[in-house]
Amino acid sequence: MARPLLPCLLLPALVGPLGAAPASEREAASGEDDQAASQGEFDERIDVIGLAPLDHVGESPDGVPWTVHRVAPKALDLSAVSGVGALLEAQLPGVSLAPAQGSALQSDVLYRGFGASPLLGANQGLSIYEDGVRVNEIFGDVVAWDLVPTFAAEQLELLPGANPMFGLNTLGGALALNTRSGFDSERLDLTLEAGSFGRRAGEFGAGGPFGADDEYGWFVGGRSFEEDGWRDFSPSSLRQALVKLSHRGERERIDFAVGVADNDLIGNGVTPVELLEIDRAEVFTHPDQTWNELFFPRLRIGRMIGPELELEAQIYLRANDVATYNADAFEGDDDDDDHDHDDDHDHDDDDDHDDDHDEFDAVNNQSRTEQEGLGASIQISGLTESGRWLAGASWDGGRADFAFETELASLTDTRTTIGSGMLLPGSEVGLRADTGHAGLWALRHWTTAGDRLTWTLQARYNDSRIELNDRLGTALDGDHGFSRLVPSAGFVWEARAAGRSSLLLFGNVSQSARVPTPVELTCADPDDPCRLPNAFVADPPLDQVVTTSAELGLRGGGRSLRWSAALFHSDSRDDIIFVSSGAGTSAGYFTNVDATRRQGLELWVRGSYGRLNWDASYTLLDATFQDRLTLSSPPHPLAEDGEIDVEPGDFLPGVPRRQFRAGADLTLGGRVVLGARLLGDSTRYLRGDEANLLEPVGSAWRGDLWSRIELTPSLDLDLEVSNVTDREYATFGALGEPDEVLGDGYEDPRFLSPAEPRAFRASLRLRL
Repeated sequence: MARPLLPCLLLPALVGPLGAAPASEREAASGEDDQAASQGEFDERIDVIGLAPLDHVGESPDGVPWTVHRVAPKALDLSAVSGVGALLEAQLPGVSLAPAQGSALQSDVLYRGFGASPLLGANQGLSIYEDGVRVNEIFGDVVAWDLVPTFAAEQLELLPGANPMFGLNTLGGALALNTRSGFDSERLDLTLEAGSFGRRAGEFGAGGPFGADDEYGWFVGGRSFEEDGWRDFSPSSLRQALVKLSHRGERERIDFAVGVADNDLIGNGVTPVELLEIDRAEVFTHPDQTWNELFFPRLRIGRMIGPELELEAQIYLRANDVATYNADAFEGDDDDDDHDHDDDHDHDDDDDHDDDHDEFDAVNNQSRTEQEGLGASIQISGLTESGRWLAGASWDGGRADFAFETELASLTDTRTTIGSGMLLPGSEVGLRADTGHAGLWALRHWTTAGDRLTWTLQARYNDSRIELNDRLGTALDGDHGFSRLVPSAGFVWEARAAGRSSLLLFGNVSQSARVPTPVELTCADPDDPCRLPNAFVADPPLDQVVTTSAELGLRGGGRSLRWSAALFHSDSRDDIIFVSSGAGTSAGYFTNVDATRRQGLELWVRGSYGRLNWDASYTLLDATFQDRLTLSSPPHPLAEDGEIDVEPGDFLPGVPRRQFRAGADLTLGGRVVLGARLLGDSTRYLRGDEANLLEPVGSAWRGDLWSRIELTPSLDLDLEVSNVTDREYATFGALGEPDEVLGDGYEDPRFLSPAEPRAFRASLRLRL
């Protein structure tokens, strides 16, 4: 049954003048934070929180009507080459990873039950921004975490809730990363790292101002990463670089940046539990390989056009080519029906292979997606005596060319494949998707009641068009349109302010939406399932997902202690899920479900005492279905005729109900810092067990130790031991049919993604 946590959150009528906190108040707040940082109470320095992607002015965290999350600069410093997923999981409350691919570089990142995934077809509920540009990719809104340049991160913020200002996919929140410029990088940083499982990595960053009055700045940075992987047959490599030129004049600011990447990732997915009992490094079938190539230039300009009036504009190009190669088990008889929907395509060799393709027990699935995105946005903002306002418009569009084919193959003793050179009849797909998303937005932020009450009103209008063109026939052709106005209203009330100790009550009600992706629109017919993401059909259109969020909380603190407590509640209407027809065939379809709900409690506290800094957080989350569903799950041992019945209140798979994070670091003698971190997630249900009938994946607890030793004023040595107790646990689970590959002795349908064992890493960091 439904368990509403916030049945009603009513805001009073919003009356009074519109605007934001005066500039003098923002400067005062920023100055207090600078003073606190200089006195050593906190290593983290908080200036302002951006209220929109182009908002570089921002607001004081005290005036923002939602929970404030920011990764501390110190944590960005220590993250080295670990990747953005691991960084977010360790540093931010409510964030967990679901590595369905079995690779830390390709994990689903979950926050409050919403996800951002690199997997095509995953339910995308978070929007990701880099320097004000939304980087959810054109084809599927996927997030390629390996392309996010953490090596150049100057600021990383997570804005919770269905925030309309950040556009499509902001159902559970928006992650905003801003990169360094020459004005905040007046140094050379070089990091070299080595560690367990053949890890070899390095990062560099250099920059500074130049010109007669230091009005120009430059920054260049890069990352190189190679790892054999702790699991069998799982090496990966990354190459990234960023170049940025900037100008800061008396009335204008200009930033031009170019990011590039060339990555080769292998994540061999989940493994049958009985195989893991033999060796936790085992993989099922392999390889599952992804190549990402990126070219990402963008230009951003800001200029004061009058007293307290600023105009900002941005234009970008994002070219991302993705190639995949996946070796998989195959049963010809079971899959024949999966490809009947491709009869409209012409295949001259169909008759030649219809009789002999059943003799193969494996396939090699190969795809290539060429994506070219182009967008522009413009925003004007002003400051009045009572507050601040801004309004803007954007257009984001592009083209994705998707090609796919399946080669018949045979499995070897190590469960890799040997290709035959023959294609599976009906497996070829050629699809072009043209997308265009237009947006208009406005915001008003102002104070009343003697500057103790701050109001924020936001609204955005989205209009999206998606055109699908079949490159091999006409079966996949389609033209879809979606539009919606999404609003938001919030407040912050200063309940107590005495010296540097404060108590703030905040609340927010907001709405956001996401439109079906080309992948979902071409695979939505229950009578004609497809092999995700291998083949598509021309199906009925899906409805867009609309999420309404509410948050109510308290936050406060003083010089040496800060804390926050918040209740949150999100209802998603017409949520889109993939209904699987079995892990062995990957067949299924996308469908709208009436409602899903995410609600819970989020607590965090951090403080300092002398040379000791510490923090802790706890999240309680109910992520549930709110609709009666009958889902196909043939591998489920309790399924009836291959189906399970989902009831309102059943938990969404893959999402932990409880999370705990805690950490501390102690400075010894001014040259040595010792740190420890504890991360814990409760049990989570397996994908394929949406009815919650089976024992869930066990709880996941991990302890890490680290230290930083100052060898010289410009050279540091960092040491880290992750999973220090070498605990064996799993972080993700799904149902499958292992006997199809391993034989009749393997009957347990549970497939798990095992966590990395104890690992040692050491790095040298040079600063000049």
